Amino acid sequence: MGAENRKSLIATLEQELKAPVLTLVTGDRQGMETRLAPDILPLVAEHLASIGISKRLALFLYTPGGDSIAGWGLVNLLREYCEHLIVVVPFRSLSCGTLVAFGADEIVMGRHGLLSPIDPSVSSPFNPQVPGAQPGIVNFLPVSVEDMVGFLDLARNEGGLKSEESLVEVIKLLANHVNPLALGAVYRAREQNSSLAKRLLSRHEKDNKKVERIVKRLTQELPTHSYLIGRKEAKDDLGLSITEPSASIEKLIWNIYQEYAAWLQFNQPASTELDLGAEPQKQVRYERAAVESLHNGTLSQHVFVTDKVLLKIKIVPPGLQAPVDQVGERILYQGWLAQTDGEASK
Repeated sequence: MGAENRKSLIATLEQELKAPVLTLVTGDRQGMETRLAPDILPLVAEHLASIGISKRLALFLYTPGGDSIAGWGLVNLLREYCEHLIVVVPFRSLSCGTLVAFGADEIVMGRHGLLSPIDPSVSSPFNPQVPGAQPGIVNFLPVSVEDMVGFLDLARNEGGLKSEESLVEVIKLLANHVNPLALGAVYRAREQNSSLAKRLLSRHEKDNKKVERIVKRLTQELPTHSYLIGRKEAKDDLGLSITEPSASIEKLIWNIYQEYAAWLQFNQPASTELDLGAEPQKQVRYERAAVESLHNGTLSQHVFVTDKVLLKIKIVPPGLQAPVDQVGERILYQGWLAQTDGEASK
């Protein structure tokens, strides 16, 4: 019933908003997270080509974030197909999702809607490695420019450092622990996000001082990247173009989100042990993100999946003599699949 339910709900939302609706959902299921990335753009282009050019167009967006350039490209693509762009925020539309919302003429946001800062955290080979990682596995800690600024502010305000020479020594200390190239990359990413946000907002907001204030607030002034911005703060404090939906539309938007949350199992951490259970071997599919739209009564879909083979293996951990069971896994396929009404396209 999942695809049929979503099809009915999306059709109703189109009637209420008087606009075609494109849904874009990237997942935050623990262990199966997905993000906005450039590979979404050709899929969105395919859906938009089928929808056609319309005066109004709505993007139903749920995402924990992603690549800011992909978000910029997404807005530009949507703008080619409409005069008035609506971004519907059912719950979380964070980081890059907030950047996408900046490109909308109208942000429809219910009581559950949340935005976030757009200051970036960057992972690169120049970042510090995660301590205590398993042998042979290298993970890098994300670096935020706000952490760097916070460290320097700590030295100035709490340590009482005033002279240029003292600050130079503090910067040297920081550079001994974090590669300067990593710090430079994060600073450059923040400047890029600031520039993109200003350009997106300026398309429909002509008050330059207001644009500068909003962008500065969301790139520099909030305490942490994980800070959450509710509807009231977005509208009253930031001054974004927020539309509060009627009670019936708000319920409809939330019901659509709940359909996606149940399908993509947002609230259930991924567990290969539970998925394998008592079987010695099993093939499983994890559906992790979706792009959907209606065309002539048919739900057109692209679904991001990971297909794996899970199998029980026995290993002898260091320091033990008896073998223990572990779950081994092998990825068979990972990528986007086209579907129609919940069934794989022919």
